[in-house]
Amino acid sequence: MESTKFPKRIIKKQVKKRVIKKQLKKVDKAIVEIAEMKFENYEEKEEKLDALVFLKNQILTEAEELL
Repeated sequence: MESTKFPKRIIKKQVKKRVIKKQLKKVDKAIVEIAEMKFENYEEKEEKLDALVFLKNQILTEAEELL
């Protein structure tokens, strides 16, 4: 009788991929919300968008390391 258990490494990798997908979704949503908001100071908006793009790049780098 064959075992139906998956190796723990595979399960951890799948969970990590799901977490990364959720993180990317949240960051993308935040980027759109900030882009649509009206700011009196354009530099403030630019700083927030830069920070979110930086965060997104970090998440994507982490995702590449998994592959």
